[in-house]
Amino acid sequence: MLEPQNDDDYYLNVPHDEESLLRSRSSVGSNAAPHRQGSLVRPERNRFDNPENPHYYYVQKTQQQKDHLSVLPSTTGLNPTLNRTRGSIRSQSQKSSHFHDNVNADEEFPLNDFSSRGTNRSTDKEIGKGDVRILDQDEVDAEEADEDDGFMVNNAPRKKTLRRELDTSLTPWQLYCYLLTFWIPTPLMRMCGMPKKERQMAWREKIALISVIFYIGAIVAYITFGFTKTVCGDQKLRLRNNEISASYITINGKAYELDATGRADGTDLEAGEKKIYGPWTAAGKDASFLYQNVNGNCLDIIVPKEDSIIPHDEENKLAWYFPCRLINQDGSSKPNFTTINYPGWGCHTTEDERKAYYNMQSVADVYFSWDDIKNSSRNLAVFNGHVLDLDLLNWLEKDQVDYPPLFDDLSSFNLQGYDLSLILSNGHERKIGRCLSEIIKVGEVDSKTVGCIASDVVLYVSLVFILSVVIIKFLFACYFRWTVARKQGAYAVDNKTMDKHLNDVEDWSGNIKTQGPIKQVEPNMRPIKHQENIKKAHKRSSTFDIFKKQSSKMLQMNESIVDLNSNYGETNSSDPSNVMTTMTTQNASRLFNKENSAQKSHSTNPSAVFRPPSMLWNNTTSSPTPGASAVQSLDTSIIHPDIVQQPPIDYKPFGFPLIHTICFVTCYSEDEEGLRTTLDSLSTTDYPNSHKLLMVVCDGLIKGSGNDLSTPEITLGMMEDFVTEPEDVKPYSYVAVASGTKRHNMAKIYAGFYKFNDNTVPIEKQQRVPMITIVKCGTPAEQGSPKPGNRGKRDSQVILMSFLQKVTFDERMTELEFQLLRNIWSLTGLMSDFYETVLMVDADTKVFPDSLTHMVAEMVKDPTVMGLCGETKIANKAESWVTAIQVFEYYISHHQSKAFESIFGSVTCLPGCFSLYRIKSPKGLDGYWVPVLANPDIVERYSDNVTDTLHKKNLLLLGEDRYLSSLMLKTFPKRKQIFVPKAACKTIVPDSFKVLLSQRRRWINSTVHNLFELVLLNDLCGTFCFSMQFVIGIELIGTLVLPLAICFTIYVIIFAIVSKPTPIITLVLLAVILGLPGLIVVITATRWSYLMWMAIYIVALPIWNFVLPSYAYWKFDDFSWGDTRTIAGGNKAGGHDDVEGEFDHSMIKMRTWREFEREERMSKNENGNYSVDNVFLT
Repeated sequence: MLEPQNDDDYYLNVPHDEESLLRSRSSVGSNAAPHRQGSLVRPERNRFDNPENPHYYYVQKTQQQKDHLSVLPSTTGLNPTLNRTRGSIRSQSQKSSHFHDNVNADEEFPLNDFSSRGTNRSTDKEIGKGDVRILDQDEVDAEEADEDDGFMVNNAPRKKTLRRELDTSLTPWQLYCYLLTFWIPTPLMRMCGMPKKERQMAWREKIALISVIFYIGAIVAYITFGFTKTVCGDQKLRLRNNEISASYITINGKAYELDATGRADGTDLEAGEKKIYGPWTAAGKDASFLYQNVNGNCLDIIVPKEDSIIPHDEENKLAWYFPCRLINQDGSSKPNFTTINYPGWGCHTTEDERKAYYNMQSVADVYFSWDDIKNSSRNLAVFNGHVLDLDLLNWLEKDQVDYPPLFDDLSSFNLQGYDLSLILSNGHERKIGRCLSEIIKVGEVDSKTVGCIASDVVLYVSLVFILSVVIIKFLFACYFRWTVARKQGAYAVDNKTMDKHLNDVEDWSGNIKTQGPIKQVEPNMRPIKHQENIKKAHKRSSTFDIFKKQSSKMLQMNESIVDLNSNYGETNSSDPSNVMTTMTTQNASRLFNKENSAQKSHSTNPSAVFRPPSMLWNNTTSSPTPGASAVQSLDTSIIHPDIVQQPPIDYKPFGFPLIHTICFVTCYSEDEEGLRTTLDSLSTTDYPNSHKLLMVVCDGLIKGSGNDLSTPEITLGMMEDFVTEPEDVKPYSYVAVASGTKRHNMAKIYAGFYKFNDNTVPIEKQQRVPMITIVKCGTPAEQGSPKPGNRGKRDSQVILMSFLQKVTFDERMTELEFQLLRNIWSLTGLMSDFYETVLMVDADTKVFPDSLTHMVAEMVKDPTVMGLCGETKIANKAESWVTAIQVFEYYISHHQSKAFESIFGSVTCLPGCFSLYRIKSPKGLDGYWVPVLANPDIVERYSDNVTDTLHKKNLLLLGEDRYLSSLMLKTFPKRKQIFVPKAACKTIVPDSFKVLLSQRRRWINSTVHNLFELVLLNDLCGTFCFSMQFVIGIELIGTLVLPLAICFTIYVIIFAIVSKPTPIITLVLLAVILGLPGLIVVITATRWSYLMWMAIYIVALPIWNFVLPSYAYWKFDDFSWGDTRTIAGGNKAGGHDDVEGEFDHSMIKMRTWREFEREERMSKNENGNYSVDNVFLT
C-alpha cells in the first residue's frame, strides 16, 4: 500500500532555471543515484487542467476523492492527486521509484480496489482513507511523461463567464457554415420547417460537410483524371520505328495518313487538309526528300557551287539539297542521283505546295528507343532528343553543293548510338547540329517530359500505397486466421479443429431458432420449479441459518473455497493460469497471507475468501445499530436464500481463473421471441452461472409494433423467484443522459432468476441464472407521454457505466444506483466491484454457447485487452435480396477489416450487438487496478448530454456503440481492442430496403464522424504511413468518396471495353481491390457458398457505394433511428436531444452507499424489523 506523500520531502516552487536541481531529500545519500531527467518538449500535452486532455476527468475525480483514494504514481512520478507546481514531478518521480518493480512499465497511476479496506476503522471518514487503489489511464506513455515535467494543474473551477464568452463566439467551422449558406436566411429556414436554432445550424453544417466531401471528391477526381492532362498535356500518338503500318507515310520523323485512292503509280504526292494523297507505292515510305527543310538553320552552311544546277539565289538559298525521291523507312535505300522526268520533279518547291504541307497536321510522331538506336543496322545518332540518320548525308548532291567537312567526319566516324549534343557544343557546331536536325531527322528519342514523369510518379506512388494497404490487409488477415485466431480463447487449437468449430458455427447460424451445442446441467444446478398457485413463503433467514442451509445453490461452510492447509499459495510456475490476476484470486491471496500469519494466535474461518464488503461471508460486520459503529457491509439479511453457489477459488474448468461478468442487454420494442432468443442463449452459455449476471434494461414503457404486451411486461414474464415481489418494487430517481426536465428520470429494479421456457430450452439444459431487470418508467409528470421513461440506448448503457464508476471510486451515487448495488448483493452475495467485464448484447442477438467463455478467457489471459468482439452471423441470409447482399459484407468486415485491426490491437468498431468490455484491469501483483470502462474519462464523455453540434449529434445519438470504441482507443491508446472469431453470435438483419436504408444511414454517418475522431489520434501504433492512423485516414477518405469511387469504377470498366489502348494498370488495381476479398473467402471461409455471396455483393456495389452513402450524406442532419425499431402508434415522438424545461437537481438524492445503507438500517430499526442476529457482530 502506498505510504502517504509528504510535500515536505520535496523542494517546491524553485525558480525555473533551478528546475534541474530538484530531487527528493530522501534520495540524498548513499542511495542517491542519477535519474533520467525529463524534457520540456510539448508540456502542454499533459496539462491536466485542459478538458481536452484524456486524463482530465480522472484527475478531477481523484482530486475530489483523494481523502480515501490511494493512488500509486506512475513510473515517472506523475500523480494526479497532487497539486503540481513547476518542477515537482522529478522529485516525486524519485520518491516513488521504489514502486517501479511492482507495476508494469506502462505509464499508469495505480489505485487499489476498495475490497482491501482495513478493519480497524471506526468512522466513515477513517474507513475511506486509503481504501481504494486504482491505476490511472494507459495513455500517458513513458515518452510523453518524460517530456512533461513542469506542467501545472489548476484545480480552481472555471469561470462561467469565460465559458459563455467562448460559447457565443463563432468558431472557424461555424463561420464557414454561415458563409456557405448565406443564401438561405433564418426566416426562410423557419418557413421550411426548421424553427429551432439547433436544427437550423445542423442543416447548415450538413451543407458544409457535403461541400467538404465535394472538395475531397474533386481532389481525388483531379488526381485520377485531371492531373496527368494538366502536367503532361495532350500527348500526340507515337509510333515506333519499323512498326508503322502501310497506311502512313513519314516525313522528317512525323507520320502522315496516306490516301492512295484513285492515284496511279508514278504520280506525285499532294498535301491535303488532313491527308497526303499519293500512289499506293508510297505507302510506308519515307518522303522526307520530297518535302526538304531548306534555307533554315542550314543557310550558309550548305551553299551552292558556282556551277550548281540546283536553283538558288544571291543569298545562297537552294531549292533542294538531296535528290527528290522516296526512300525506305528502315534506311535500307542506297543513294540514287538519277533524275525522274526533270530535275526537281517531286520536290514541292512552289509556295502553294509548301503552304499546304506546313498547314497539315501530322498524325503521330515516330520514336526510337535507345536500344533501337544502338542495335540498329543504321548509322543513327542523337542530337537534342532528335534521332539523326547519318547515312542520309551520303545522299547530298556533293557535285552541286558545298558543306562543312564535319558532315563527312560524322558520317565516317563510328558514332552510332551516341548523343552528339555534347560533341556539337560550341556555337557554330550547335548550328550545324540544328541543321542536321532539319535535313536528316528520322524521329525522336523515346522520352517523357518532366510533367509526364511527375504524373507517372504520382500514379505509381498512389498505386503502391493503395496496393500496399490492400495487400497488407489481406496478408495480415490471413496471418490472423491461420496463426492468431486459433490460439485465442479458452484453449489453443490447430487449424483443422478451428475449421470444424467454424463449420459448427456456420451450421448453427443458418436459422435464428437453431440451438447450439448446449451442455447438460447437473440436476442440483437447475432452476427451482414452484408448484402452480402456491406462493412461496419467502421468510428471510438469519445469516447463521443461511450458513447452515444445505442448499444445492449455496457453498457449504465445510467446503472451504480455499484450502489454506493445502495447495493455495503454493505457486506452480509451470501453470500460466497462476499468474493471471482476478478480483477473486487477488482477495484470496491477500486473505491467505493474513490468515496464514494469524493461525499462530487464533483460528479463523477458512471460507472467508473475500474481504468485506465484497462478499457475503465475513466476520467483521459491525453492529446493526445505527451510529454504534461504521457501516462496512450491506445488510446480510436481504440475501436471497438460494443464490448460486460460488465454486472453490482454484476451480478452473477452462484452464483459467474465472471472473465475474455482467451480461448486459438493452431492449426497446422487441417482441417476446426476440428477447427469449437472446436471454436463452446467454443463460445457456457454458460459462459458469456463478460468474455471470443477466442485466436487462428496458428503455421506457414501450409496446413494440404488433406486441400484445409492453417490453417491460414481456421481460418480467421471463423472471421468477424475485428478491422483491414485482408489485412491491418502487421507482427510484437517477440522472439521465438528456437535457431539460428529461434529465430527471426514474426506474424500477427487479431482481430474480431467469425463467426458462421448456419449449425453447430442455429442462436438463436449464441453469439457475441470476437476472436483474431495470425498467425506465419515467417521472410521474411524463406518464401520459407517448414513450415515458425512454431516454435512448446510450442512457441505458450509462446507467451501468456510471454505477460501475461510482462503485470503483466509492463515490456518492443516486438512489437507483444504490438499489442496483443492493439488488446485486441480494441476488448474488457479491459486492458489485467484483465484476470485471461487461458483455453488451442487443436484444435480437443469439450467442453461441462457448462464446462467452472464449471472450472472458482472452480478457483473463491478457490484461491489456480492454475490449473485444466476436463474429456476427446473419441468420436470415436468403430471406430476400436485401439480406442476401449483406452476407458477404458482414463476413469481410470481420475477417478482413477487424482481423487486420486486431493484429495491432486497434479494432475501431466493437459492435454494440456483441462485445465484451473490461470494467477494470489488474496492474502488477500488489492489488492495483486500472479503471477502464469505469474510468471517469470514459463515463463523463460518453454520457455527455450537450449535443450542440452536428458532429456530436452523429457521435452520441446515432453511433453510440462505435463512439464508445473510439473513446476507449482515445483514452487508452496503448491498450488493445481485438476480434475473437471463436466467439460468434447470429442476428436478424433488415429484410426490406427501407429498413436497410435507415440502418445504414446511421452507421455510415457514425463511421464518418468516428473515423474523424480517430484520425486525429497520434498515439495509435505505428508511424507515418506505417501506422493505424494512416490506415484510418485512408478509410475516412475512402468512405467519403464512395459514391465517386463507384462512378469511377464503372467509367473505367466501360472505357476499357470501348477504348484503346486498354488501361492495364487501372484494371489490375481494380482486380486486386475486388479480387483479394474473394481470395480471403477461399483461404479463410469454410464454405464455398461465400463465393456466391461475394458475387451477389459485387453486383450490389452500386447500392453499397452510391445509393446508401449518398442518402446518408444528405441525411447528415437526421438524428432519428428511422424505421429500424417501430413501436405501437408509430415513431413520431421527439428525439432524445429535445430540450424541454429545466432540470431540477434537487429531485436527485445523492449519498454514498454507506449513507444509504445507514438510512435503511435506521428505517428498519425504527420499524422494529431489524434483528441483531441478522448480521455478525465484531
